[in-house]
Amino acid sequence: MKTPFKFLDAYAYQDRDNFFGREDETEELYRMVFKSSLILIYGLSGTGKTSLVQCGLASKFDGPDWFPFFLRRGADFNQSLDQTIQGVMPKDAAAITALPDRISYLFRYYLRPVYLIFDQFEELFILGTEKEQQILAETLVKLTQMEAACRVILIVREEFIGQLYNLEKQLPRLFDFRLRVEPMGYSKVTEVVEKSCKNYHISLEEPIQQSTKAIYDNISGGKSGIQLPYLQVYLDQLYRDAFLKKYPDQNVPNTETWPQLTFNLSGIKALGDIEDVLGRFLDEQKWQLQSNVGQQYTDSPEDAVSTVLDAFVTPEGTKRPVTYTGTEANLVLDAQVAQWLSGINPQTLGYIIRQLINRRILRQSEHSLELAHDALALLIDQKRSETQRRVNEVLSRLLIAHKEFLETKETLSKKQINVIEELWPTLKPRLSADLLAFVEQSKAELLQKEQAELLAEREKRRRATRAAAVAIVLATLSIAALVFAIVKAEQTRRAKNELAKAFVNGQIQVANTLKVEGKYEAAQEKLRAIDDLNVGITQPLQDTLSKLTQRWGEVQKLVEQATALTQDEDFFEVIKLYQKAQMISADERIAGLIKETENKLEITYKKLIDAGDGFVGRYNDLARESYEKALRLKPGDGLATRKLNLLN
Repeated sequence: MKTPFKFLDAYAYQDRDNFFGREDETEELYRMVFKSSLILIYGLSGTGKTSLVQCGLASKFDGPDWFPFFLRRGADFNQSLDQTIQGVMPKDAAAITALPDRISYLFRYYLRPVYLIFDQFEELFILGTEKEQQILAETLVKLTQMEAACRVILIVREEFIGQLYNLEKQLPRLFDFRLRVEPMGYSKVTEVVEKSCKNYHISLEEPIQQSTKAIYDNISGGKSGIQLPYLQVYLDQLYRDAFLKKYPDQNVPNTETWPQLTFNLSGIKALGDIEDVLGRFLDEQKWQLQSNVGQQYTDSPEDAVSTVLDAFVTPEGTKRPVTYTGTEANLVLDAQVAQWLSGINPQTLGYIIRQLINRRILRQSEHSLELAHDALALLIDQKRSETQRRVNEVLSRLLIAHKEFLETKETLSKKQINVIEELWPTLKPRLSADLLAFVEQSKAELLQKEQAELLAEREKRRRATRAAAVAIVLATLSIAALVFAIVKAEQTRRAKNELAKAFVNGQIQVANTLKVEGKYEAAQEKLRAIDDLNVGITQPLQDTLSKLTQRWGEVQKLVEQATALTQDEDFFEVIKLYQKAQMISADERIAGLIKETENKLEITYKKLIDAGDGFVGRYNDLARESYEKALRLKPGDGLATRKLNLLN
């Protein structure tokens, strides 16, 4: 059944007669493009940023007025830009290779300014490397200096605005001409609903205001403003329900116009809120498709569809574009994502992807696949279990480690293998043959290394035992000498005690060396071994060994806690833990860790202060967040406090 609403698709130029509610934003953007060669469009996910450009702005131009290129990152923004421009170059200009020269040539050849529209620019920071970001920044500097020949429009989600701070250093005008696309308020939603219904021959039950208010309330969920894709999904589902009520057999009169339908209040209330609508749609499609997969491919995993969908979502809960090669019947996904899905055979995977495209969940372009909208990505992310999140994180790290292994031959550490073992039942089915072999090789090498360390430790203990035996023999000889030399009895007794004391002190020194190296368990084991040797240790020495063992155990716990907090960049608490450990049992290693953490704290603190300074006056909320983070790093800090007070 065909419906007139866009569902999760963005509006395009051909939809201009049905694009309502964004007239003011369209006019403002149209004025901006004649004032600057660099425009920034930002807003929350789903506010219709892409539609505003593809449909709103496009409708303001006659064909000869602009030459637009809508760019997505794909595998790399720089490659996408180069391939897109190269694809439209005339044959007689093939020798031109520099991108600015190509843009200049196209401007003169077609007598139209080139518009480079970077859609979902946040993908540069979510998926891109530092090298990709640097190259693109240098390219944008050159392109924005071309003025009349080229215009650059960056479309980015609002929560990633802070990522643009470093880019602003090279593009000082980045925030000068910017447009925030706000969620639609009630009046604009009413306009969209009423005008769309009029265009598509849909009647709204009287009183109309009551029906439009019910639609707005069900989508907004009590919040201010709604997202345009949610409105389109909601109207799409309303249309389907109304259509099936009027035409249960779907036998529609053969006309060139849309059939006459009615949206009534009871149907709106029965449909429910948008979370139910979109969530229900996704769940139904997953359930139906998984059922079909199970019937056609009996060897497929029970969660095959969910696993495939999960691969199209980043850890941050945004869409992950996946490049592919081959034909529709034989798609070959990007190698990294393919490894994530290695537990699903290629025939099953191809079938699932084709069905997801047909069901409007995946969108296919010439070179990539992605979810139809970030709203779907958010739903999929919300349904991830904690175990699934951990598996995804471990799998990502494992792929990076394997890539490094191919270059350095360095296998996994014991800590990495322990994490993998913990998640092994869930993780194993998602590993390719190469990754399984990598994990097994790492385990074998780790076992071999541990066995070698165990043999070395046993040898050390044997040497220590022999040394103790020598000491005992010497002590026995001293005692025998006492029998034959009563006169020197006191001197011999003292010699024996000194010998035992010297031996114990030597072993304590060995244990202390292990402790300074961070081998706390081995150091404590060494202390316990001294007591077991039974070489005539006095009670004070036994008390000393016991206290050292206890203190070093406390130090070990504090250092491990500090190491764990370092990953969260809670440097202030990390330093306190190291200092507490230093007070219990000081050594140079802990002192070095304190110094290293203090340096990290200062570097992070300076970055936060600089970031806050950069946002002041334009994005005071972001500035305040940076200063508050800096103050959490250095509680009571005067500089951060003053800046917060001035900002407030």
